[in-house]
Amino acid sequence: MSVRAIKRALISVYDKTGIIDFARSLTEEFGIEIISTGATAATLGQEGIPVTPVEEVTGFPEMMDGRVKTLHPKIHAGILADRDNPDHMGQLERQGIKPIDMVVVNLYPFERTIARDDCTFEQAIEMIDIGGPCLLRAAAKNHRYVLLITDPALYPGALRFLRGENKATSADLHRFGAVKAFSRTAAYDGMIATWLSSLDSTGARPRIRFMHMEKAGPLRYGENPHQEAELLRYRDDLRQVDLTVADAGFGSQKQISHNNYLDANAAVDLCEELTRGGAGMPCCVFVKHTNACGASLAEDRIEAYRRAYLGDPNAAMGGILAVNFAVDVEFAEAVMTSLQRWGKDAGAGAFFVEVWIAPFFDADAVEAIKTLKPWGQNVRLLVTRMDLPPRPGELDFKKISGGVLLQDRDTLGLNEDHWKIVTRRPPSDAETADLRLAWLVCKHTKSNAITICKDNMLLGSGAGQMSRVMSCRIATWLAEENGHAERLSGAAAASDAFFPFSDGPTILFDAGVRALIQPGGSKRDEDTIKACDERDIAMIFTGTRHFKH
Repeated sequence: MSVRAIKRALISVYDKTGIIDFARSLTEEFGIEIISTGATAATLGQEGIPVTPVEEVTGFPEMMDGRVKTLHPKIHAGILADRDNPDHMGQLERQGIKPIDMVVVNLYPFERTIARDDCTFEQAIEMIDIGGPCLLRAAAKNHRYVLLITDPALYPGALRFLRGENKATSADLHRFGAVKAFSRTAAYDGMIATWLSSLDSTGARPRIRFMHMEKAGPLRYGENPHQEAELLRYRDDLRQVDLTVADAGFGSQKQISHNNYLDANAAVDLCEELTRGGAGMPCCVFVKHTNACGASLAEDRIEAYRRAYLGDPNAAMGGILAVNFAVDVEFAEAVMTSLQRWGKDAGAGAFFVEVWIAPFFDADAVEAIKTLKPWGQNVRLLVTRMDLPPRPGELDFKKISGGVLLQDRDTLGLNEDHWKIVTRRPPSDAETADLRLAWLVCKHTKSNAITICKDNMLLGSGAGQMSRVMSCRIATWLAEENGHAERLSGAAAASDAFFPFSDGPTILFDAGVRALIQPGGSKRDEDTIKACDERDIAMIFTGTRHFKH
């Protein structure tokens, strides 16, 4: 497609960020005539920018508090005419309509309006834009001839193109504008439909739920090298979204993989949970295959890391490390020299980290990470907050054949008001602290899940087993295998769901566990309580299950 001269532009924007400088450049540099509406025309006119009010073009005043202003044949015919169709152009000439070559439009902030707690139904309805989406769709349909700009962030690029300062072709830029427009109107209409369907008087969930996702880029491969994969960013436009794993930046040029993203997300989820439940203590987490293989809370950052690493130093190799504090050079050096400081004595043969997540890395720390060990050149550094509260209303999606399962995300943490001591002996303060850690780590471990903790350190876990008894065996075996046999004496253990029999707890008690936390609710709870009392074990029922499939 050849570059066509832009003679007339229609500007109608709710968000007026940057519009004055952009419009001035259009008129002064390129002699483009500007047609504009209501508040936009007033804003430009006050700055001395020549503007033709839309009502002078249509011959009709804006009506109904601005609900009707651009919905007119003299506007839409000027946008939609096929410039290479003589009949179209002849009709424009006979009706005295001039073509419109550029459309600059952004929409009423519907999503921001309904996110307000005090938003009324009437206010939401008034923020449903009609003319804006019509203009976007018209210009996008005829994008071969109409340059479309939907966002203030695109103004500088459009000017560079008009000045001939970039290598984009006219076809590239016009097509890009059409894609942005249809993407925006699809998401906008989806938000409105979702909101309207949520107003059911019965309080039912929305009958219609639209998701807007944008491709962030390709991944090296999927779960396995023969599977292609890409990252899509989900934009829940009904509320403000805080920084997530999919939004965070990485400090390495090495591309992150599908599996790294899953593990990184699991590590951030657990680290956030422990930050909320750990009374502000430094927290370190190692994750492998979405399960924690190391976790610790401690007053000292390096001690918290040492305990997390030594939880299972062999599993930590090639894992994901997440911490809830800024990384300085001292801490970076401790991590980079983990094998020499602690790992070899614990039987580890090697160590490196695939992804390292923290709220901040200072410049000296990054330099140490890059230079102290060869693997530091390849580790991806992800920066994200760890102190965010649970995000109410966040949804969890799981793909199945032919559909999607949807549920509320499990944001319930330490609901200690519902906990009940069911044994003769209550847990000590130290045991209670370990039970809290074990319970939170267990929540983020694949079910059937058993986790064992001592002195705010994860000693062993049984994850994803078909039998809860087997999870108990694996958790105790891993703790012993990793040199924690002595620590098992007096340890605390958690189960993500109730024990159907007392056989699983007995395995834990034989290994040295002296405090237990579980949801309760089995028909044989009394058998487990009796087994605890006979061995002077403290046990808490939480009344809450945390299956993670």
